[in-house]
Amino acid sequence: MLRYSKERLAEEKSITDIYFKAQKELDIRKELYEKFRRKLTDEELASLDDENIKVPLERYISVMSAGYFGGKAPTYKVKAFNKDKDKIIKELFNHVTNNEQEIKEIEELIKHIVDYNNDGSHYLHMVLDYLIKRACYEIYYKDEKTGEITIARSDALETVAIWDYSAKKNLIGIYRIIRTYMANGEYQQMIELTTSDGKRYYYDTPEKRKLFGTPAYEQQFENEPLFKENEDEKQPKKWDDDIPATAIENCDGMAIFEPVISLIKAYERCIQNSRNVFKYNDEAILAVKGYTPENPMIIQNEKGEDIINPARQKEDEYVLTSRVRYLDGSREVDSNLWWVEKNVNDTALQNHKKTLMDITCLCSFCPNMTDLGFTQADNNSAIEKKFFGLQQYVSTFEGDFLEGLTRRWRIILGKFNKEKGKSFDFRDIEVKLNRNLPSDETAMTTNALKLRGLLSDETIINLLPQDLDATSELAKMDLQNEENIQKNLEQMSKVGQDVSNFQPSIEQQSNKKDEQMQGSKTIGKEKQTIKK
Repeated sequence: MLRYSKERLAEEKSITDIYFKAQKELDIRKELYEKFRRKLTDEELASLDDENIKVPLERYISVMSAGYFGGKAPTYKVKAFNKDKDKIIKELFNHVTNNEQEIKEIEELIKHIVDYNNDGSHYLHMVLDYLIKRACYEIYYKDEKTGEITIARSDALETVAIWDYSAKKNLIGIYRIIRTYMANGEYQQMIELTTSDGKRYYYDTPEKRKLFGTPAYEQQFENEPLFKENEDEKQPKKWDDDIPATAIENCDGMAIFEPVISLIKAYERCIQNSRNVFKYNDEAILAVKGYTPENPMIIQNEKGEDIINPARQKEDEYVLTSRVRYLDGSREVDSNLWWVEKNVNDTALQNHKKTLMDITCLCSFCPNMTDLGFTQADNNSAIEKKFFGLQQYVSTFEGDFLEGLTRRWRIILGKFNKEKGKSFDFRDIEVKLNRNLPSDETAMTTNALKLRGLLSDETIINLLPQDLDATSELAKMDLQNEENIQKNLEQMSKVGQDVSNFQPSIEQQSNKKDEQMQGSKTIGKEKQTIKK
C-alpha cells in the first residue's frame, strides 16, 4: 500500500519516486500471476509432458474461491421511504432522504448501468484480481457519444493506488504504468496519474532509463526527473471533487494461495518422484550373474581414444531381446538374471500425498472437492458446511468490497446530482454480495411462496431462485391484468348485446299470443250471437 502526501503528489519529481516503489509491488503481482497460470507469456504452453509435472493448485484455489465469492453478481436495493426516519435524519444530520419518486429513479438508474456494463462478469474478474494479484481497481468515465456511464476494470498488473496519511485512509491517486514497445525491442513507459484535479501524463525514454542513477545522467540531464510531464495531454477534472475510481487492496498484501506455495511444490515433488520411480522401473537395468560377455565394453579408436565397443552393444542387445539365455554356472558360481528395480511403499506414498493435499486446502481455506464430504453429500446443508472455512476467510475482506461498491454509487450518483440537478442520496442503497453455491430451487420457491400475503410481491419475486427482474415482472403482471380486464369487458359487452337482441323476440311472441287470445275471444262472441 502506497501512502503519500497530497501536496507532494502534485510535484513532477514525485512521479519518479513513486515509480520505483510501485514497480516493486507490480513485479510481485506479476510473479504471483505467473504462478497462477503456470507460464510466463501468452505464447507459452502451461504443460507439455511429464518431464516436469505441474499440479496447478494455485489455479484451483483461486478459481474455486472466486467462483464462491464472485460467481453471482451483487444485488442492489434502495431502502423504502420512511417518514419518521426522514424526519429524524433531517433534524440530526441536516439532510433529506430519498422520496418515493427518487427511490424509483435510483433503482432504474442502477439497473440500467449494471446491465450496460455486464456487472456480473466485471465483478467476477475484480474478485479474481483481488485473490490472485492482491488488489483490484475500476475506473468510471462517461462516454462522450452515448452519454453512458462506463465502469472499466483497470489491470492490477499495471495499476497501484495512492492513499493519504489519514487514520481512515483516503484515495488521492490512481497510478498506472503503461509500456509501449518499439520496433527495435526497446520500450517507453507512460505514467497516467488520475487525481481529483484530472489526469496527467508523464513519459520516460530508453536512454534516460539506462543512465538514471549514474553520474552520466546528471551530466547529461542535470536535475531533470526520469519522467517528464506532457502538458498537452493534461485533462481537467470531469467529475465532482473526487477520483472517478475505486481501489480495493488486500490489507495483508497476500494472495489467497501465497501461504501454501511451498506445500504445492512439495506435492508436485511427491508426484514427480512417483513418476520417476515408475519410469525407472519401466527402463530397468538387467543384471546378469554367471555370464561373461565375449566382447569388451571399451575399445580404442584409430586416434587412441576410448570408445564404447559397437560389437558389445550388439551383444547386449541380443541378450535383452533373445527369448533364451544360456548362463555359465557351477556349484561354485551361482548364475542368475534379474531386473534392478526401486521398491517404494505405495501406501506410505499415498498417505503422504493426502496429508499434503489436506494441509494445502486447510491453510488456503479452500475445500477439497475430492473429499468424501463432497462425493457423499446429499443435501445443500452438507455442502455449505464444507465451505465454512472459506466463508470465514471471505468475511475478512467482504467489508472492503461493500465499501468499494458503495463508493462506486456515491461517485456515480454525485455525477447525476451535479449534471441533472438531482438530490439522490447514495446512503439508501443496500449492497448484497451473494454466494455461489448449489441450491435446491424447488424448496426455495416453496418457501418464498409461503410468504405471500406477509411480504410484497416484489420481495417475493426477489426471493425466488430464478433470478427474475421484480420490476419487469410486476409490470408484465399489471399489463396482463389490464388485458384480462379488457377481454372480460368486451365479453360482457357481447353478452349484453345478445340479451338486447333476444328481448324484442320475446315481446313479439307475447304480442302474438295476445292477438291470438283476442281473436279467439272475438270468435267466441260471434258464435254466441249466432246461437241467439
